[in-house]
Amino acid sequence: SHNKEQQYNCTAAPYCENFDLGAGTWTNNGWINDDLGTTSSSTGPSDDITGGGNYMYYETSGAPQNPVTLTSECLDISALAAPELAFYYHMFGATMGTLNVMVNGDTLWSLSGDQGDQWFIAQVDLSAYAGSNITIEFQGNYGTSFTGDMAIDNVCIGEAAIYGCTDPTADNYDPTATVDDGSCI
Repeated sequence: SHNKEQQYNCTAAPYCENFDLGAGTWTNNGWINDDLGTTSSSTGPSDDITGGGNYMYYETSGAPQNPVTLTSECLDISALAAPELAFYYHMFGATMGTLNVMVNGDTLWSLSGDQGDQWFIAQVDLSAYAGSNITIEFQGNYGTSFTGDMAIDNVCIGEAAIYGCTDPTADNYDPTATVDDGSCI
């Protein structure tokens, strides 16, 4: 076929996006790129996961769009032996809705409700899609009021990682960790 050049439209993993310069190559439909909090109190993050950068968040004040979506470009994960999606989420607020993560239209991860004022990491196994191309969509769904400002940050598609403290001088050093999760003491 003469369509071979289309194969190169997919970005090869490993791939990460931290949203510090905006939505990057993602297609954004309703999320807001921001830093240092949201416009409402008692909801949303006060900073990004690493400190001083940006994140994408769902502003739920007023009459918010529902749902909001953030969709990746086509990603080629064929070079990954144990493909995984890892991302940080922040879901703080009394009227938090639901965050869904879809891969090629399949919902692989979903969480609802107030998770507290902190960032958490989610790790989603992509082995069912090994050897193929994928598109990832983050879908934010409205709760019931303005205290539902969820956020996402540091989205990575790569080899399944082991998160922990990678500093050998720290009290809680984990020699098996492949990615530092900021927990070093």
